Amino acid sequence: MLKREELTAEHIDQIVADARKLGYDFFLTREQRQASLEQALKSYRPGDEAWVFAYGSLMWNPAIEFAEQQPCRVAGWRRSFCFWLPMGRGTPELPGLMLALERGGDCEGIAYRLTAEQVSSEFPLLWNREMLAGIYQPDWVPTVLRDGREVSSVTFVVDPAHCQYCGDLPMERAAHHIAFAEGRRGACRDYLANTAAHARALGIHDPYIEDLVERVKALRGEYPIPPVNGEALGQA
Repeated sequence: MLKREELTAEHIDQIVADARKLGYDFFLTREQRQASLEQALKSYRPGDEAWVFAYGSLMWNPAIEFAEQQPCRVAGWRRSFCFWLPMGRGTPELPGLMLALERGGDCEGIAYRLTAEQVSSEFPLLWNREMLAGIYQPDWVPTVLRDGREVSSVTFVVDPAHCQYCGDLPMERAAHHIAFAEGRRGACRDYLANTAAHARALGIHDPYIEDLVERVKALRGEYPIPPVNGEALGQA
């Protein structure tokens, strides 16, 4: 699980330095992350609270402080495993895949409410986490909370011009990478499983995620021998 102390600027700077040594020169510097944060905050009025929309690991491992959380829905965007992850939960030889929001459909997740004080303390940590490689574009999106309130929340959508982007990947290939890619932060399949489990716990059904869960289980041989004509193999 990701911890708050792993999101300090100093820790992230070391990850960036290591990534750049390996040739991943698109990882953002501290100055670039700060510039991105300042640009996003132009849509925020100082002293106000703010909301953050979570659709992947932020749902089950937020690692930031918040005042309230609510299940919610965002229209016009969908979950998608649409960019390669050669570090973290994959390797250059077998990269993992990571979730982002892509245009089209809708997406249910969690909205976190941050107080004005938490915006100051937590947004820099959030940017260190999400804007590490520059694959995301921060955006403020209309969000409908399950209790009926409508708010604007900041979230992270994919940049289709980024070199790691791989949208419209066939499901078979996506499932293979998720099933077998592993890196220093663990297995890609665990990221999928945690996302699926937390969504279910919130009463969220995402057919795309559930399809991938089933495909990954099948690839890893986690199913029992299927029945034949209603009977298990080896039985009379």
